[in-house]
Amino acid sequence: MAESQAYFLGMVLGLPLVLLLVALIAGHLYRDDAEELLDWRPTRSPEKEAQLHHGDVEQMLAALNRYRRLRGAPERSLEEVASRGRSGFES
Repeated sequence: MAESQAYFLGMVLGLPLVLLLVALIAGHLYRDDAEELLDWRPTRSPEKEAQLHHGDVEQMLAALNRYRRLRGAPERSLEEVASRGRSGFES
C-alpha cells in the first residue's frame, strides 16, 4: 500500500516538476529570440496602430462635443482636451 502511494505521489508531483525543469533548461539554452521560436509576427504595423488610435480619439472627441452641444455648452478642440488632461496629471 505504501509503495503504491509513493509511486502515485512521485507521478503527480515529480513528473510535472521534471517536465518544468526540462522546459526551463531548454529555454535557458535556446539563444535566439522568442519571436523566432514562436514564429511571431505583429498583426498590424505601428503606422496602422497609430492611424487606428487617431481615429478612436477623433470619435471620442466627436461624441464629447455632441453631448456638449445637447447641453448647450461650447465645443472643445483636441488641444483643449489634451491640455486639460495634462494639467490633471501635473497637480
